[in-house]
Amino acid sequence: MKKKRLNLCISLITALIACNICIDSYAQDKASGGGGGGGGGIGNSNADAQFRELYPRALAGEPNAMFSLGKIYLEGTSSAGKESAKGMDFIQKASSAGNVAATKYMIDAYERSGSERALELCQKLQKAGDKYCDKKMETLVERSIPKTVSASNCKKLNDLYNGGNQGPVVKSEVTACVLQGLSSTISFDQAMSNLRVQAADDPKAFARLMGFMLKAGTPEWDPVFVEEYLPKAGLTFKDKEVKELFLKNDITFDGCRKMDRLRRENLRQRPSVCRMAAKSGDEDAALYVGDAYLAGKNYFPEDAAEASFYIKEASLSKNPIISSEAFVLLMDLYKKQGKFYEHFSTVKHEIKVNSLNKTAAFASFGFEADYLVKNHSSMALEDILDLVATADNKDIDQSIKSRIGRTVDEVIKDRGRLMRPIEKDSMLAYKDRLLSQKDKDEIEGARLAMQSQVTAGKAETPRAEVPRVADSDKRSSEKEPSFIDKVLNRSAP
Repeated sequence: MKKKRLNLCISLITALIACNICIDSYAQDKASGGGGGGGGGIGNSNADAQFRELYPRALAGEPNAMFSLGKIYLEGTSSAGKESAKGMDFIQKASSAGNVAATKYMIDAYERSGSERALELCQKLQKAGDKYCDKKMETLVERSIPKTVSASNCKKLNDLYNGGNQGPVVKSEVTACVLQGLSSTISFDQAMSNLRVQAADDPKAFARLMGFMLKAGTPEWDPVFVEEYLPKAGLTFKDKEVKELFLKNDITFDGCRKMDRLRRENLRQRPSVCRMAAKSGDEDAALYVGDAYLAGKNYFPEDAAEASFYIKEASLSKNPIISSEAFVLLMDLYKKQGKFYEHFSTVKHEIKVNSLNKTAAFASFGFEADYLVKNHSSMALEDILDLVATADNKDIDQSIKSRIGRTVDEVIKDRGRLMRPIEKDSMLAYKDRLLSQKDKDEIEGARLAMQSQVTAGKAETPRAEVPRVADSDKRSSEKEPSFIDKVLNRSAP
């Protein structure tokens, strides 16, 4: 027995000597540029000594030795030279064997390369209670989470969530899995609550929320909420994704029109559906909403400012029918707002470019006539001349021309000597063309009637009343004869 032990010791010593000789030979070979593997390098005695010590232990599977030897290979500090692949292999084996330092080293390496293995190793450390990855997890999770919602991907997310990774990204994705029926990690109500919070400042989350809140007939249906918060979430009503969701959920003019306006739950929701359809580019909806706001009908309050937005949207339509109807509403809007200059400018433009709206522009010119009659004293003379000149058009109704022509004399009288002769002459010339012969006859008839009254008033002088006087004041020739006089006169021959 003792002999066997002695032989065993001798064998081990012999093996170690041989190994050292082999290592020395290998190191010398690397230093001289010979041997396989990576390029040789000039090592230092300490690194070489460490290499000789670690190599047999690493080959024997010792985790710490594998990690240290791996770093020597990666850094190339020994005569063995730099061999990255061999170094990473040793460190990876050390990590698999439970060396925490090797695991952290691999995590950092995987993180730099963008490999999902970094997340797996971090999860391993987390389960062991190590907090090395606490600050890395959110970034690693965001980088490695599945790009699509599927049963297998949701299972992976559930594992992350249940493993303590409940940051915003994981929570958001788990919420999506639950809402699509692919996970029960949290309740549906909790998932909806999460989604509402996420949607406050995340456009993608808000788009997911819209899919639920625009679905009619569900408890989550709330178009008013979508309309109010969509812009706050960083989206616009004309975004491609938004318009697709609108079409999918019938947020269109037809969808608006089909809703029962008398149902209590639709009193607020229906106008919202109509408005969102209009804001997304549905021109029929824009025309409808603009008209409803202008007239204050169909449960839309009368609001000229709101009407203006939708009417102008519809007026940009390439559909001539819609744009023409919108133009009429726009003219009515300017009238209601008392915006004379906007109305007059629009009319002149349509006349100048000879547009399809020219007839409607001429028909609305009565607003200019009324404004002139009431406000000519406060208007600039150049605007009055422009208005009068525009009225001199064959397509403007004669009744409108007559009102303007009859106002010219008042303008001249009001302006007095502030008008230059050429301006006065121009106004009178336009007056002559604007007034019909009937107008002129009526004006002349009124003038003659007035003149006749004045003349008659001067000719008739009122008689002074003759005062009655007593008989004693009458002249002697006017006195009645007395009784004696009558007798004597009878007796006279």
